Amino acid sequence: MGIRSENIPLDSVKDFLLHCYRYVSHDWQHSERILIPDQGFERRFRELCIAHLQHWTISQEREMSLGQGLFTASGVLHEIDIVAQYTNLHVFVELKNRSGLPPDKNDVIVFFAKLLDYLAFNPDLLLKEICPVLISSTTFEYSGLAACIGLGIHPVAPQLRPLPILFHNAICLNAEIEGGLILDAKIEEMYEDFCAQINLLSTILNETWISSRCGRLSETKLVIQAAGGLDTQALASDLRQVNADCSRLIHEFREAKKRLMK
Repeated sequence: MGIRSENIPLDSVKDFLLHCYRYVSHDWQHSERILIPDQGFERRFRELCIAHLQHWTISQEREMSLGQGLFTASGVLHEIDIVAQYTNLHVFVELKNRSGLPPDKNDVIVFFAKLLDYLAFNPDLLLKEICPVLISSTTFEYSGLAACIGLGIHPVAPQLRPLPILFHNAICLNAEIEGGLILDAKIEEMYEDFCAQINLLSTILNETWISSRCGRLSETKLVIQAAGGLDTQALASDLRQVNADCSRLIHEFREAKKRLMK
């Protein structure tokens, strides 16, 4: 089956989310902890964004106006941990490093409400793609993961890749196959099932993304499309399973390459 081309995310979305996933799965594991409540989790991520994301604009610490001097519909400014801007994209990031207290549905809903408060007063933000991301240093509580799925927020944690990264990995694995990598029939079938699952998840979740849910009518008006009613608890389980399948496929492809080089 393979990946359907209409599901492939923007390169800028993929690049930023890959940066997020590398951070929680590798960089943070080797970072020095400092004596502040989040142990430097947000500060270190910002430093790496500035160092490695060329041609991106990264917000300052304690930024209260989305890095653009913007106000909200409520009149109350909100801190968004990281705002990253590219030519065709706004990325809004919330970071959580709480041992024994993974992000839950309230964390997700508060994050979504802050973004909506900014969008309601600044419809021009929707002239670019909107990519909200919630990064956890450990894992997600199930209600938190379900809320991310229902509200179009990309969850990132160790061993939890958001959907655009799963697409990226599927494309990379397919390049190995086209390059002549020999696989067992069982692994080939697993790869096809993996592609089918992420295509299905993308189709189901297409209307939940903020850029699909919200649209700019004018400088002072936006429209919000009703989208929901999904079994997000089941979809959260599906996302975890597809991530497990992805990890296994990466391992199996690496083993097949080792055999090929012998």
